[in-house]
Amino acid sequence: MKILFIGELTGNSKYHYNCLKKKSRSIHLINPSVLFRKFYILNLLFIHISPKIFEKIIDLYFLYKLKSLYDYIYVTSGEYIGKKTIINLKKKTKKIILYCPDNPFVKRDKKRWSLFNQSAKYYDRIVYIQPSRIKLAKKNGLNNHYLTSPHYERSVHKRYKINKNFKKQFNTDVIFIGTWFPDRGHFIKKVIEANINIKIYGSRWDKDRFYKILKSKINLGHFGGPIYSKLIQSSKIAICLTSTQNLDSITSRSVEIPAIGTFMLAIKTKTHENILLANKEATYFKDVNECIKKCRYYLKNALERETIANNGHKKIVKKLKLNNENLFNKILNFN
Repeated sequence: MKILFIGELTGNSKYHYNCLKKKSRSIHLINPSVLFRKFYILNLLFIHISPKIFEKIIDLYFLYKLKSLYDYIYVTSGEYIGKKTIINLKKKTKKIILYCPDNPFVKRDKKRWSLFNQSAKYYDRIVYIQPSRIKLAKKNGLNNHYLTSPHYERSVHKRYKINKNFKKQFNTDVIFIGTWFPDRGHFIKKVIEANINIKIYGSRWDKDRFYKILKSKINLGHFGGPIYSKLIQSSKIAICLTSTQNLDSITSRSVEIPAIGTFMLAIKTKTHENILLANKEATYFKDVNECIKKCRYYLKNALERETIANNGHKKIVKKLKLNNENLFNKILNFN
């Protein structure tokens, strides 16, 4: 099986690349983001003005990079592919698949998805992990959608042997890992004010208007790979919030946290409850006040907390088997 992978070697995109590499006798990588990541101003123009400014350059870049025919073309950077580019790509493959964990149908990301709007109907399959995307895809006249759950990476999202120094430095009662948004800033501020022993890891938290007050609880930056799993493992409770602006009802962390084996306290959604049973395999809250109340309860009731965490781990890892290898077994094999 010969595959062309179009995407970045970071985050979940990197995990997908590594997984496909194991399945393929030959995998070729094209990362269109290199045209923009080195030059901040180009990235700003792409997102805030229009990606269409760069469409001809991107198309020429792909024509230069395309080397042969492929059994599959697998895309994780769909924002860079316009109509002309995808038509050229389809000449090189039997099937072209887009994995789209974001929401290209809303305005949160400014103009980022303008090229996608031209090319979306040409994909053989677009894989979404959010139920809301199916309704939006249909509204936009698309019928090539495929809905699946988020999946975890077995080589990363697991339990590790953690030394005493790491435990001493990073051990905490409650953890939240994620990018700052205004609603999350307000939420976390209330959790801190309730004297919950919490640590926050993620980018953009310095943009919060109460950052000076929250600073001692915040670790800025991107936290991925084994360090991400070790931080969650070193906590008694991991809070899981979805993106309201993106109309999300689940997130990758919804699967990664129980895969790691930590007790998950997540925002209550139908999607969450359909995967992990409430108060048996995970626990949910409707608002910040209920989250605080449940943090206090489960910090005091360790046995109950650990039982739920173990049940959630077994559900994700052993029963549902939501690992990336099984994801590709499903999404690559279709007519």
